[in-house]
Amino acid sequence: MALVHKRVIKYDGRKTHSIEIVGLKRELPVVYIGHVTINNERFKAYIASDADLILGDAEFISTVSGELAKVIRPFNPEVIIAPEAKSIALAYEVSKKLGINRFVIVRKDTKTYMSDYISVDVSSITTRKLQRLVLDSVSTMRLRGRRVCLLDDVISTGSTMRTLERLIKIVNANIICKAVIWVEGPWIDEHEFQYIGELPIFIE
Repeated sequence: MALVHKRVIKYDGRKTHSIEIVGLKRELPVVYIGHVTINNERFKAYIASDADLILGDAEFISTVSGELAKVIRPFNPEVIIAPEAKSIALAYEVSKKLGINRFVIVRKDTKTYMSDYISVDVSSITTRKLQRLVLDSVSTMRLRGRRVCLLDDVISTGSTMRTLERLIKIVNANIICKAVIWVEGPWIDEHEFQYIGELPIFIE
């Protein structure tokens, strides 16, 4: 199997994948995610999961947030928007480093305290079932007419980011940048995003 796609590696049985980003070195666990399609061919696929870093590594979150803030700052956003749950700490740190006092987290389910909300459906390669992205009326009011940056930890197929875009356009906010820590796999045009690292998809 000759692999000519960007960020695609033939799976060799490895259990971890070494990364270095903004001077930090980490070992990411390689996990099976099911089947993916690349150029109309289906493969068994594995990813190097960043979940442990983005959900609990304070040094990592602080350091990459500083670097992301540098690439986001020229766009001068008024609000940072991120989907729950992995990117909550990231959104907080990036907002703090940019001097933005409030950020918005798009929920993945409705809560009893939401008196009014809008939602759209989304699926991703790391989620087995269809999910919803939900924005309540309070957040909608805070976003309307504002300059916003969409933020996530990883973009692979782009489904979550495209759904975020749909949701934010419904509330008439102005998307002025899209930023992630990592671009992953071969599916998206990385030139559309501000990012600081790349991750491969492993296939067999």
